[in-house]
Amino acid sequence: MAPKILFFCSTILIMVLSSCGFDSVEEAGIQYSTKPAFKIPANIEWQGVGFATELINVKEKLVVIGIGDHPIPRAAWNDFKPRLPWRKNIDRHLLIDKTAFLRSPDAPANCQGAACKTQIEYKGYSWTKLANPLAVDYIPAKTDMLKPAEGHLVVKVIKKCQVVAFENEIYQLSDDKGNLYVMHATETGTPNLNVVLPKGFSLKKVQLTEPLIILPFGEQDDCYFNIVGDHLGQGYHQYAYANDFYSGE
Repeated sequence: MAPKILFFCSTILIMVLSSCGFDSVEEAGIQYSTKPAFKIPANIEWQGVGFATELINVKEKLVVIGIGDHPIPRAAWNDFKPRLPWRKNIDRHLLIDKTAFLRSPDAPANCQGAACKTQIEYKGYSWTKLANPLAVDYIPAKTDMLKPAEGHLVVKVIKKCQVVAFENEIYQLSDDKGNLYVMHATETGTPNLNVVLPKGFSLKKVQLTEPLIILPFGEQDDCYFNIVGDHLGQGYHQYAYANDFYSGE
């Protein structure tokens, strides 16, 4: 029975973030402080945002990226064909200005140097563990995870030890409780403000007066992020919370 379930999940959905096998935040027992325990490292290595060659293991709920000792060349990516339980992640048009990858999600908070990046080998190339999807919630009610209905949002909690920065203008999603989110990716390459949102939510363009730098939330070993998706395929990072602790909507 298990192989049939895995086949069903992986063929219908493009990426691991599907409703198959994911609990809600409450069911998963996730609760974390919304006051970041992280500080920007003095030796942080900022990088520009380029094309990401990412694979997803739909069985282990693991995202890896093509970096390491011998990463896959960009020219080889289009013809690269992983086999189940591996799949390619969808390509995204990113709005992030710069980022810094701190460590793999299974690396300890006190790691140093190369020990912070967990490499694996797959089909002759090196890949670095990037993120673990953990739980999914829906606003106001359950909907398709990758293509939510109009008036709905999908909230995914992931573990990803990364810092992201926005330097000029942002597209800010907000609700009437004090939660704030910044658009980080689109499917089309152009942010669209004409999105049908749940009651209490709004979306607007905001000019920054100083860079918006988003650090992971929770304790040092947690690296939690809330990633929100709307019906137009636009993605958002939550960067401000209404409450001191998050345990689901």
